[in-house]
Amino acid sequence: MNPRIPSGIFILIAVFIFIAGCTEPPIKEPVVTVSDIGLSEVTFQSMTVNATVVIFNPNPIGAKLNKVAFDVYYLDDTPNFLGHGEQTDIDVISSGNTTVTIPVTIENIQAIRAAATLVRKGSLTLTVNGSALIDVRVTSFEKRFEYSREFQLRDFAS
Repeated sequence: MNPRIPSGIFILIAVFIFIAGCTEPPIKEPVVTVSDIGLSEVTFQSMTVNATVVIFNPNPIGAKLNKVAFDVYYLDDTPNFLGHGEQTDIDVISSGNTTVTIPVTIENIQAIRAAATLVRKGSLTLTVNGSALIDVRVTSFEKRFEYSREFQLRDFAS
């Protein structure tokens, strides 16, 4: 038997074991959701919509939320634009959830129309629609999200 064959097999197995031990687990895509939409400071002049965005990072390394941007609409037979929210440069923890609450102040005409719909119908449905750009060191992901919540007039009795 040729003495080079066993030594070649040994070297091949050693290289395979070395390479297998050096590989990193693949980067998994983060998940972006809106967990809540809240209203605060509702007047006939303005209202503030607070969108709570949750970023779940399943990776063992931290990430950077470069930008989260969304539009807020209210539904009155058709979607009606209320405002735009945006935040940048947020640290995302590794292997867990990062929660960010982003306020959007809606002024005058849009707030009056939304409040009129709330009074007329007895409810108001708000929708948040946007995306988040997340950088996980070796790659980046753009994740789309959408969330709706209905508010009842009795929620604002005070």
